[in-house]
Amino acid sequence: MIIDVQDVTMLYDGIPALSNVSATIGQGALIVLTGPTGAGKTTFLRLLYADLLPTSGVVLINGTATSRMKAAQLRTVRRSIGIVQQNCRLVDDYTVYDNMLMPLAVHGLSKADASKRALETLADLDISYVRHKLPRQLSGGERHLVALARAIAVQPGIIIADEPTGTLDEATSMAVAGVLRRQAESGTSLVISTHSASFAAAFPAAQHIHLVEGSLA
Repeated sequence: MIIDVQDVTMLYDGIPALSNVSATIGQGALIVLTGPTGAGKTTFLRLLYADLLPTSGVVLINGTATSRMKAAQLRTVRRSIGIVQQNCRLVDDYTVYDNMLMPLAVHGLSKADASKRALETLADLDISYVRHKLPRQLSGGERHLVALARAIAVQPGIIIADEPTGTLDEATSMAVAGVLRRQAESGTSLVISTHSASFAAAFPAAQHIHLVEGSLA
């Protein structure tokens, strides 16, 4: 998957969240997006999977403008993207295990294969112990780890992660960085936003994009 952001401006009530931003996320890319709170990082990431459409400019996914995609096209595109949002978006009435199974079922895995992959991914992130818990029973850090595990489990072509370690301690953050580096080494494209200098430094091979007040710095 190739995502091309061309001269994009995004306005909220006439106020720019992004101004004339351009970037290309190619196959196998590893990009770390940095900048202070309010710099436009989340807006930039949401544009990549067409959760937002640009006020001006264009976002192309494999050559097709997101603004021209039909609903069926958008569903197909999003199924090939692992998305980790700041609010995690777990289904509150489902256990962690069931939250893991849902996207795997959508991807067509059998129940046995989905179960195996879900449990293996939870184990890889050292959170197998939460599999029978409901989201409300998790700490903020555990919720972020489950959201990351769910994104990784579908083996997407690209993972887009918005502050995936925002509520994690330093040791756990570095463990998550290791998991994400292994994903990159396997060929998965990664776009990760962070305000943590130490987490950003854990990706020395990454292309770093820095936003300040909605503009590339």
